[in-house]
Amino acid sequence: MTTPRNIVAFVGQNENNILRQFSLDFMSFLDPARFSTHVINLYDPDWITQFGRLSDEGIAMAWSHAGIAALLENNNEIIWDTLKIPFVSVLADPPSWCVRNHFIRSRYVANAYVFSEWLQVQNRFIKSPQLSTLIPHLGITPNTKRDAIPWRDRPQRMVMIKTGGNPEQRRQSWKNLPARWRNVMEDASSVAVNLPTGDITDIFVNACASHNLSTEHRVEIFHGLLHELDLYVREYRMNVVVRALLDLPVNIYGRGWDHLAPLATQAKFHSAFDATHLSSVYASTQFLLNTSPNIASNFHERVGQGLDSRCVVVSDQNSFTRENLKHIPTFYGFDTTDPTLADQFHTLYHSQKDYTAETQVGVDYIAQNFNCAKFMESLLEIAKEIHTANAFENAVPPSMLYR
Repeated sequence: MTTPRNIVAFVGQNENNILRQFSLDFMSFLDPARFSTHVINLYDPDWITQFGRLSDEGIAMAWSHAGIAALLENNNEIIWDTLKIPFVSVLADPPSWCVRNHFIRSRYVANAYVFSEWLQVQNRFIKSPQLSTLIPHLGITPNTKRDAIPWRDRPQRMVMIKTGGNPEQRRQSWKNLPARWRNVMEDASSVAVNLPTGDITDIFVNACASHNLSTEHRVEIFHGLLHELDLYVREYRMNVVVRALLDLPVNIYGRGWDHLAPLATQAKFHSAFDATHLSSVYASTQFLLNTSPNIASNFHERVGQGLDSRCVVVSDQNSFTRENLKHIPTFYGFDTTDPTLADQFHTLYHSQKDYTAETQVGVDYIAQNFNCAKFMESLLEIAKEIHTANAFENAVPPSMLYR
């Protein structure tokens, strides 16, 4: 019997088609002599026919970002178990955003976490019977357009690409919560926004404990509030950054900034654009601005993409960037709690320093540490673990298996 060659990535509706683009980019690094790669869009009315044909041929591995297609069922059974196809769900968002994508009674669906914080939330608070692990190799797709315009000649001085949100509007909505929940949110948020970027889980757990709100019972309350807190803290930090940019001729791309756009004296707000244009925008930008999720174990992919694109990346710092990017002259880290933030941005914007030659340091760092072929191989290794585990099935009571 020949080994299946098909690798299938599933995508759905997502902001600016970013996950579709990531899937295409990553699979381009697989050896075409070994694998045939395909992307199936669940919003395509013909996707079932496409999937059926590939399934008949044989699928070595299916995968997706954010749990898309992980829960597909037929006759109340996960199709990956029925077809015995390993499915690897690459998860970069906090589990509390969509817990059902992190708890699936399946022997063939694995949770592969990008950030160790979310694997810890899985192990502490979700405890799914699935295989859940950390992806050992993250990938940043090389920008083939990065050398088209030298850094010194790029037309966009400072750019931020970010979907916005109004944290004060979100916080006002907490008035509709029960009083104890509202107190938990107020206490946790007041601590989180005054700390450097990092995991906020324990801050939330401590706030729950101080108000005698269980983290083990009625878990929908726990995850619902943690999700809301995560969004608020992220919005708070990104708003601090954008407010500090309003008096500079910065280009800000993305929806959700209607509450700040009227306050701008020089900053220009633009609509979001499709992710297929990201590489071109990066390659025409000198300073790329970023704010991060509530993580400390690694950086957001925008930081890696910016460094690879020969940008000077200007981002909030976390433990990972402080330790691993301190030697890179084209990474500028800041804290959103710093009262001099606006002054820092003004100094950077008006600096006469030419970073053209130094951008190579960032390109080399990404190539050495964030290889896309290794990322895809790490997913294939997880798929191999799923297949190999079948040999141990007879040693375990049937009631303990996830059929």
